Amino acid sequence: MTASQSIDQALKAVAEALKREPRVLITCHVNPDGDAIGCLIALHRSMTQLGADSVMYISSTEPVAPEWHFLKGLAEVVRGDPPADSGTRTLVCVDCGNAERVGNDQLVAEARRIINIDHHADNTRFGEINLVVDGASSTAEILYFILERLGAEITPEIAEALYTGILVDSGRFQYSSASPATFRVAADLIGRGVDHTAIFRAVYERVPLSKTRLFCRMFEHLTLALDGRLAVAVLEQADFDQTGTSNESTEGLVDNLRAIDGVMVACLVYARTNHENEGEPFYRLSLRSSSAKVNVQRIARLKGGGGHAQAAGASVSGETANQIIGFLRTEVGRALSETDSEMPSRGN
Repeated sequence: MTASQSIDQALKAVAEALKREPRVLITCHVNPDGDAIGCLIALHRSMTQLGADSVMYISSTEPVAPEWHFLKGLAEVVRGDPPADSGTRTLVCVDCGNAERVGNDQLVAEARRIINIDHHADNTRFGEINLVVDGASSTAEILYFILERLGAEITPEIAEALYTGILVDSGRFQYSSASPATFRVAADLIGRGVDHTAIFRAVYERVPLSKTRLFCRMFEHLTLALDGRLAVAVLEQADFDQTGTSNESTEGLVDNLRAIDGVMVACLVYARTNHENEGEPFYRLSLRSSSAKVNVQRIARLKGGGGHAQAAGASVSGETANQIIGFLRTEVGRALSETDSEMPSRGN
């Protein structure tokens, strides 16, 4: 994240706004990842430290992926129905690209005030105060600089939550959004007590046997297309049932598809229960790109989703898995063709 004058002014403005808030409700997007949960915990701990009445809230009731269970404070998050006094609190949304991603339209509509802190390029600026730095590796990286300006002490617990967010959303520091500032922030957090080895192992190297079985199913259903540059795998409800897993077990699986030699775009398509359209197919798409030149966010937006250039997602109802694969072949093929056309031609 570049420390331009305009960003620095925005960071100060958000910090000053948070200082004036005696009562906050901090939330993130539904089905949260490590960045969202890390920010939730880090900001909550900091606001409480500074004397505010702070509550953490996630609208979705689906289990949080086991990768994040090591984070201290997760048990304190209110799930499902928001607190009865939520309408009297300032709603602080972290890592949430639009108001719909909060997962509770009434909560957003009745919020006394909304502060929106995010790094998604397609953020709709739905808050009264918006701090969106789309060049940042993660919302956790942005939050680190806010906490500095708040004057909050970055304790080992807060540092752990921030480091987790940065690690995950930077793609283990491999995405192009991982700037020199990202590494400096990570180094400072390690200096404050983060056990980076333990966090890496907790997130990436403690895989339940049931998830390993789902991993195998994913590769059984692998389809390679576009000369091996597109990898798509479909997981149906039967795959979850027969492996004893659920949707949270898909966390990180798509990265293994992208790791296949020659693959430039990977997509995991997995079935989800649609309570509003019972009986209709309902899938979640998790997209990854191995090159910043192929923007999967644009593809996800065609299905009402969003995210980042190299990591995006969408939910699709009323379409079969084969229809979705056909859509991916077309759109990824178009994106790859545009990339190919930008390549300099070889001389004779």
